Amino acid sequence: MSRYDGVVAGTLANGRRRLVDLATAMPAWAAVLLVWTGGRVVSTFWLALAYPLMGRAMPDNAVWGNGHGFLAFLTAWDGQYYEQISVHGYPTTLPLDAGGHVAQNSWAFLPAFPFAIRALTASTGLPFEVGAPLVALLAGLVAAFLLHRLVADHAGHAAGMWAVFFFTCGPLSFLLQVGYAESTFLALTFGALLALERRRYGLLALLGVVAAFTRPGALAIPLVLGVVALVRWIRARRAAAGTGLRSLDAFPVAERVRVVAAGAVMAAAGVAWPVIASHVTGRPDAYLETEMSWWVNFIGRVDFVPMTPWFLIALRWIGVGGVFIVVFLLVAYPVWLLRRSTRKLGQTTVLYSAAYALYIFAVSLPMASTPRLLMPLAPLFGSPELVARPWMRWTFVSCALLGQPVLVAVLWLLGPP
Repeated sequence: MSRYDGVVAGTLANGRRRLVDLATAMPAWAAVLLVWTGGRVVSTFWLALAYPLMGRAMPDNAVWGNGHGFLAFLTAWDGQYYEQISVHGYPTTLPLDAGGHVAQNSWAFLPAFPFAIRALTASTGLPFEVGAPLVALLAGLVAAFLLHRLVADHAGHAAGMWAVFFFTCGPLSFLLQVGYAESTFLALTFGALLALERRRYGLLALLGVVAAFTRPGALAIPLVLGVVALVRWIRARRAAAGTGLRSLDAFPVAERVRVVAAGAVMAAAGVAWPVIASHVTGRPDAYLETEMSWWVNFIGRVDFVPMTPWFLIALRWIGVGGVFIVVFLLVAYPVWLLRRSTRKLGQTTVLYSAAYALYIFAVSLPMASTPRLLMPLAPLFGSPELVARPWMRWTFVSCALLGQPVLVAVLWLLGPP
């Protein structure tokens, strides 16, 4: 290496160290806000760059009606269903296709997000096209703060900041500022996990119930609560047996009652929407048939059997080799969760990552929307193993920053995400 090359390398290294020192010296809230703001600037840039291609690239069903401005672009695809719910509510009669089967409709989308926008637009006069991205932006900021706290409590500030970076600047981060319910669900989920760790069961139940009416998948939260409570109960019994005492002071009866009550309320909320859809439409299978109307273009019309969707699509598009890929994922993912580096994120995060992934595998069909369905697993980005070496850090950072324009083009322009 020449003297000049050495000077350049030293200058770059010193610059990186100064940036790290600056980020470390800043208060946590300021660092999170800075990264979130930078992520929103980057996402806005890529969305604005993609917007002129809207008329040429987006299918006709991406934006209904004649409004094709930038705000309509931000509330395209599923955002249109949320607008329909916000303005008109849910249909009492399900639409049918030419074959008499249930067609895609608003019952696939839960009410908390669109009704929150309705409250905002009714009180301020703002149109849905402004209210939806605004709610998503604010919820995304709250989710970033909560994500940092969830990770930092166990793995430290640096791990929390890496998780926030990949969450707010990664390939799917543009979804934090469009008319989707993702950021709201993420804020509620991360808040619920923190409440669980702090044993604030009333707050946990409240956040878990609202999450259950925001996006599918909230049943993973009471499942985690149940596992955590079971582990505590077993440990308490062992401790009591070891001391010869009958009292379970480590897990008192009053707390156990609160745990059971919170879990029961959240579980009931998690299964309530299909019951509501059935009652309003008069069809017992209203919600299930609505959800499966999105499957038809991928695997045709099939009966729903839990734990089979990933195998079905693997066989349909890849063949027997696809089944082996699914089996590999089913083995590799739990092994990674059990690694010491991943376990540094804390019991709650690891259990939730397992429970939510189980839900996704059990009931969802892998399609274009699958990447965003996996966004609640963002705490795993704080695993120290992922950024243990400089080459790993820069590889992940490059993939995060370069992946966003690719997914904006592939998912948002060609979509639906």
